[in-house]
Amino acid sequence: MKILAICGSPRKGNTYSVLESIKNNNPDIDFKIIHLNDINLELCRGCYACIKDGEDKCPLNDDRDIIIKEINYSDGVIFASPVYSHMISAPMKNFFDRFGYYAHRPRFFDKYAMSFVTCSGYGGKYAIEYMDKILSVFGFNLVPGLELHFRPGKTPETHIINNQKKAFKAFDKLIARIEIGGKDKPTIDKLVPFGVFKYVSEVDKENMSADYEYYKDKKDYYYDTKIPFAKKYISKRFVKKITDSFE
Repeated sequence: MKILAICGSPRKGNTYSVLESIKNNNPDIDFKIIHLNDINLELCRGCYACIKDGEDKCPLNDDRDIIIKEINYSDGVIFASPVYSHMISAPMKNFFDRFGYYAHRPRFFDKYAMSFVTCSGYGGKYAIEYMDKILSVFGFNLVPGLELHFRPGKTPETHIINNQKKAFKAFDKLIARIEIGGKDKPTIDKLVPFGVFKYVSEVDKENMSADYEYYKDKKDYYYDTKIPFAKKYISKRFVKKITDSFE
């Protein structure tokens, strides 16, 4: 089994140390850590080229595709970040910005992910909620997120050990989910964006050419799956209400 951890901490402190402890506690698992500050991932320019024309049209020439390759090789991914001002770190936010085209054209439906944050008090809940939302939109199947607390300055040894136990337990849940397999069931929150993006791609083919190529052969969802009638009906009503406002 291959697990990838993407660490968005600007330094190799508490967040990185927990990832290393998980790795060392699971020697039988191919566990790789990517520290975003160790690679060249330039700031997103907001040019929208990746959305309209395709990710290959991004003007930035950096290590983005190396990360994509590692995700594709992995069975599960841990997205780890410290909490700054009730939100994820700047490196992790830029990571999500650079991969924003997956919000339009999700692809990681066969991958499993866990959000992990470290904080000294408040804000962890909001950071995890944000990461979970983005990862779900990208197509990942999610397991419960992990929030660990570290006191400013020197953390007592007993507290470190307790954090490790929590981290190991959360990681075991990720592994168990991967072993069970299967995809998360489509929710209305996913069916509605699918319908809206498909509609926009059809009515604005020239401007949204990448989306059009992605959606043109898709019917009710991103992949073939059985959708209950009630969900399909409700989601289509929402889609119509939203798209009617575009007129």
